[in-house]
Amino acid sequence: MSGPFESPVDGALDQLDPFEQDVENMGVSVAESKLADPGYERPNDPVHPDRPWKILVVDDNLDIVRVIERLLKKHKYDTICATDGQEAVDLACIEHPDLILLDWMLPVLDGLDVCRALKRDPETRDIMIVMVTGRGSVDHRIAGFDAGADDFIPKPFKHPELLARVRSALRIKQLTLELEQRNEALLASQNELVRQEKMATIGLLASGIAHEFNNIMAGISGYAQLAKKRPKYLEQLVDVALTQAERAEELTTSLSSYHRQNSFEAASDVRDVIQRAFCLVKKLIESEGINLTLEASPGLVASISPGQLQEIVLNMVLNAIHAIEGGGEISVLVTHQEADDSVRIEISDTGKGIDPEHLNVIFDPFFTTKGALGGGSQKGTGLGLSVCYNIVQSQGGKITVESEVDSGTTFFVTLPRSTETIDLACEGGVCFPADNAQPTQKLRVLIVDDEGPIRSVLREFLSDHEVLCCATGEEALRAYAVEPYDFVILDICMEGSQGGIETLRQLKQNDPEARAILASGRLKEEIPENVLEVAHGHLLKPFKLDALAALLGIPVPA
Repeated sequence: MSGPFESPVDGALDQLDPFEQDVENMGVSVAESKLADPGYERPNDPVHPDRPWKILVVDDNLDIVRVIERLLKKHKYDTICATDGQEAVDLACIEHPDLILLDWMLPVLDGLDVCRALKRDPETRDIMIVMVTGRGSVDHRIAGFDAGADDFIPKPFKHPELLARVRSALRIKQLTLELEQRNEALLASQNELVRQEKMATIGLLASGIAHEFNNIMAGISGYAQLAKKRPKYLEQLVDVALTQAERAEELTTSLSSYHRQNSFEAASDVRDVIQRAFCLVKKLIESEGINLTLEASPGLVASISPGQLQEIVLNMVLNAIHAIEGGGEISVLVTHQEADDSVRIEISDTGKGIDPEHLNVIFDPFFTTKGALGGGSQKGTGLGLSVCYNIVQSQGGKITVESEVDSGTTFFVTLPRSTETIDLACEGGVCFPADNAQPTQKLRVLIVDDEGPIRSVLREFLSDHEVLCCATGEEALRAYAVEPYDFVILDICMEGSQGGIETLRQLKQNDPEARAILASGRLKEEIPENVLEVAHGHLLKPFKLDALAALLGIPVPA
């Protein structure tokens, strides 16, 4: 029925205009049909602006198909036709029309089945479907809408209404397409904004990390310059370098385990840590004409690592220094709060104070009144107080602030008190007995690391023993195959070589009794548990040489 249209009434309508013939066939007056506004300006298809809207007409009555097709073409719509339901589905999948004028009663598949089939298919579900039917009851309309129809036109229909329904459906289609395009543009814009925010955040984070490491290096560099001119500072240089190395280790560990809960019990002698922190800002304090005082009861131990506590104290003291202009006072008071068995640290200054509107946001990441972000002349990234806040919260403590403009500021840091006794022989989570037994013979130690300075330091540290250094895992396996070693100190990540984990696996295959100490910048939690089970120990870089000596079972070299 999809061939040339032939109507048994064509001969009776030969004297009429072709369009008027079709109108008469439909039982609608010519005068009424001309109310259809043939001069209506159709909106362009926003997706395909170079082509008119495409409409699929589906009806098993050829006369109706011909009338609707002629009417639509008169209004410059592209039309395609089908006379049964299956043909309609096939044409819709091939032609992708914008609108379907669909009869209900069709051969092969009825109108409801056509609706369901097209709306199930992701490729055709966005086609607008207007059912042209004599079934206009409420129940029929509900069934049609449930099947996926977008609108109804009752038979017999009036041409103006048909065109109005077509325009309405295509207007909805156009608005939907425009909305989709705008959503796509908005999504692309959002993705770009997210990318820019990520880059800005990474930049700020990198700047904050650089700031912290600059503070670490400033102390080392300052004392190194002093020691170069005056040898009497050599001992202080060593102390400062070791202290700052611990601080750097704490910073990198905090970054690596940002989303992890602390899995170890840490403890710090609060007065001792604060005094060490003061040494690092002593020169700056003196140059600014600031008097720094500390009042602390001895023996107060807080549940926090020394590096983290030093980070808090240094950040707050540096903030206090920046808040003071023309000399002033910074005082630190450490007390035991018996009510909740906590340690409270009060850091007060006589600086310019904090504006009231800033008090609720000063612990937010990247909030600052300094540098480019805050419009100030002093350098600052807005990370210092946020880092302090996160550290204190992670330890189960609390940090608050009181301030008055032009009068000064006091920060209150409350930390749980620890009942541990600080033993200087216990550092880095490894305890060293005071009477380490002397080994009966020299050890054979294989050092595997791609960093030359690390190999050199370990070789010097173990100079009383037989040591072989290798830069790759493959080289180490070959050396161990010639003659086994008592211990293998194995770097996990090595450039230009198989990794330490694979090297350990092959080493244990060749010699199940091999003792390997893993040395890495990766946290213990990041290493597979089955790897840790077969390793003799794990050292987090930068590790203390005393910790290595404990794992090797040797006394610390003098």
